Amino acid sequence: MSKGSIRPDITLFVNGIPLVVVECKSPGVTDPIAAAVDQLRRYHNARKAAGEVEDNEGAERLFYTNQFLVATSYDEARIGTIGADARYYMEWKDTAPVALADVQTEMGKSVLSSQNRLIAGMLRPAHLLDIVRHFSLYQQISGRTVKVVCRYQQFRAVHSAVQRLLNGKTRAVDGEHDRRGGIIWHTQGSGKSLTMVFLLRKLRSIAALRRFKVVVVTDRKDLQRQLAETATLTGENIEVAKRVREVKSLLAKKGPGIVFATIQKYVDRDLESLSADDEVGDLGLINDDEAILVLVDEAHRSQSSALHAHLLQALPNCARIGFTGTPIIMGDKKRTHDIFGEFIDRYTIKESEADGATVPILYEGRTAEGAVSDGRDLDQLFEDMFDEEEGETVEAIQRKYATRGAILEASNLIEAKARDILRHYVESILPNGLKAQVVAFTRRAAVRYQAAFEAARDELVQEASDLDEPTRQLDDLELQEKPAKVRGVVRAWRSLDMLRKLEFAAVISPDNNDPPEWREWSEGGKIEARIERFKKPLPSADGGSGDPLAFLIVKSMLLTGFDAPIEGVMYLDRPIREAELLQAIARVNRTGHGKTAGIIVDYYGVARHLKEALAAYSTEDIEGALQSLKDEIPKLRDQHTRVVAIFRDRGFDLHTNSEDCIAVLRDERLRAEFTVKLKQFLSTLDLVLPRPEALPFVRDAEQLGFIYERARKLYREGMPELGKDVGRKVQRLIDEHIVSLGIDPRIPPIAISDAQFAEHVGRHVSDRAKASEMEHAIRHHIRKKLDEDPVYYQKLSERLEEILKKFGEDWEQLALTLKGFVEEVTKGRKKDEVVGLDPVVHAPFFDILRAEREKQTPTMAADLKWLADLTVTLVDRVIREHVNVVGFWKNATRQVELRGRLFEFVYENEIVDIDRADSVADRLLELAKANHHKLSEAT
Repeated sequence: MSKGSIRPDITLFVNGIPLVVVECKSPGVTDPIAAAVDQLRRYHNARKAAGEVEDNEGAERLFYTNQFLVATSYDEARIGTIGADARYYMEWKDTAPVALADVQTEMGKSVLSSQNRLIAGMLRPAHLLDIVRHFSLYQQISGRTVKVVCRYQQFRAVHSAVQRLLNGKTRAVDGEHDRRGGIIWHTQGSGKSLTMVFLLRKLRSIAALRRFKVVVVTDRKDLQRQLAETATLTGENIEVAKRVREVKSLLAKKGPGIVFATIQKYVDRDLESLSADDEVGDLGLINDDEAILVLVDEAHRSQSSALHAHLLQALPNCARIGFTGTPIIMGDKKRTHDIFGEFIDRYTIKESEADGATVPILYEGRTAEGAVSDGRDLDQLFEDMFDEEEGETVEAIQRKYATRGAILEASNLIEAKARDILRHYVESILPNGLKAQVVAFTRRAAVRYQAAFEAARDELVQEASDLDEPTRQLDDLELQEKPAKVRGVVRAWRSLDMLRKLEFAAVISPDNNDPPEWREWSEGGKIEARIERFKKPLPSADGGSGDPLAFLIVKSMLLTGFDAPIEGVMYLDRPIREAELLQAIARVNRTGHGKTAGIIVDYYGVARHLKEALAAYSTEDIEGALQSLKDEIPKLRDQHTRVVAIFRDRGFDLHTNSEDCIAVLRDERLRAEFTVKLKQFLSTLDLVLPRPEALPFVRDAEQLGFIYERARKLYREGMPELGKDVGRKVQRLIDEHIVSLGIDPRIPPIAISDAQFAEHVGRHVSDRAKASEMEHAIRHHIRKKLDEDPVYYQKLSERLEEILKKFGEDWEQLALTLKGFVEEVTKGRKKDEVVGLDPVVHAPFFDILRAEREKQTPTMAADLKWLADLTVTLVDRVIREHVNVVGFWKNATRQVELRGRLFEFVYENEIVDIDRADSVADRLLELAKANHHKLSEAT
């Protein structure tokens, strides 16, 4: 198929405008969704934009008005937006607001497949138009403009909220409570704030709700910013109340509007300082209108604040919807439901992880022994020791340190833990380019941690610089025999340039009695700047842009409402429970930056006492909240077995039959299966490394990576670089291994036109390997040239298949024959002595015309000269006249004009009949586009 012509399986049009493109794959194909997404990316040239292919291979104009893309295999169907990789495509699992039972009846099915649910829930005409109008927007993410389409739980929640607002009883009708609101619980990181944005857009297009004044109570500036952008679509302005008196003034205004009561910590001391028991003055009755909707962010804690209590007093007839990212504590459920009403929608932690909306959170514990090991002579006084010891031991601790806080603020203990944290970070997190957050016991401890990390960094840099060369070169298997300290220093040396640059910042709230030097870490403007710096990626190894601020050290700040996908690990060093615990650990559950899981490293014992810390929640509500990193080991073992079985089941060993393993992957479907299973295995391995449990799998991982890279260079299609999908720790292992075997993964496969190609083939020992190298190099060359000269290169492709069929597994004769064929293919088309056309510019067009004419009538020898002259006229006086206009291939109108001229030319000159002129004009236009660089040269 020509790369200039694509044929998606299904395209959905609305009034002639293509809005949705669907790619369907058989359920029997290995990883059909990945295959479908890859094809969709090819269609809109995303693979070229990402540098995965060299040439244009799609038709971008089809996607100018695209709203979203669908990849489906019936059993699994997912949606994504332009440019998204496969991991960002999500299932649509609900048919809401149409009931599931009604859809089953409508479709005549007792069980709906994933594809059925997506069609009924998303592609139903009314739903599709609704999504386009209210549930699509653009966001700036890491400097890129990204198109965002709602997920099913957001669409469902907004529709449920709208129905409750429309049909629920007002306070006056009910006689006691307003029944138009409720609670939307969507687990943190799953897009709760976007749900608020979508709700606001939906409200403004419904006549009965357009008149509502919307009051948003939040402590998040980013949510305010999102809603501000949305408000421009409605012609409304957002008004922000930073002081209590401003709340009164804005709420008293009649009519619709959007009002923010923003509780922004460390910026607005007036509202931020309010607690549940503080008095803000009796606001009195400000506005008794029923057309007021109060949206409360983080409702599980806002419901008890003084500000919120007085808002309800001031707006007695308002509807209230509470949004929360954490489950509601069982003891508080009654009060929360009394204030807001029953649940409108629930989307749990387990559902979010299953959908890929958030990544799982894994924890590992590090104790006193871990922090003060390697010969450091420090008192091993950690929280778990303090709790568990009795009698004289406790008394001795209390006499020495007086209070628990003094223990955890002790400089020598913080310094010891800072060393351990930094080494853990450098070994396990830094190689993947992620950042860290530390939760300290007090603000004083946070400040001390900041200084301790700088000292620990300088110490580790010096130790790494002092390593002798043989120790530096130890690989991970050899390192396992060395002490923990040596292992850490060697791994630090591998990231030495980045380690030198690492920066650390404390983030604390201010207090009037703080020492002057603490202002560096509590001043609002500096905190804002550091947060923005922290959200940026680390500088790349080649000196690319980024920011080296890698650690934020906090006591309580940034544990809620802080969204930084770059954060890969959180180190806990203080007691933390219930909602605060769930909110804190959710800082690492955001997707992005290649993250497959967020890591919690527990220095306090929170994870060991997890059941107690979360005892206030129902088991169902917190299922999947925190899992042990040890649970990944069985999964790693299973994934290893599955990928190795691809070769073992065929009688081949990875290490002794590598050439046979590579030959097995000749089958395209098997290559796809291998790619999927290898990526799963390597991703989990990267997560577990450098822990000892991962080391038994390293040798096979290196060899599998070698086989993959050899196959990728040999077969040249359908096997993207591993680096985009596996962690950097594993990628470094594989790269070092294959480089040691003579392959540089950064160098692309050698082309048959390369002067060194024959020498490259000659390096292979076996005739089978030589023949395979030449075969696939020829295939790749033909694929690249097919658009420029389709008839000629199609004939070459057919000749290649004849040669392969003729010689079968006679590798010696096949290698000799292919060697001659390589020379022929490299030289390209010769000048035709009969018609004498330019073989580069005119001959490809001549072959198209000749082939199309011969489909309806034999071409006699006398006709060839006539057809050749017409070809020269067509190319030089019609095609070149158009395509040499600047910007021609970006101008749809001019292309339509040229296509019309081509149609007239082939019909009026009686080259083909009128019923074939359309398709011939299309082929000629595609050929002209593929040969633009040749046609643009001087005639």
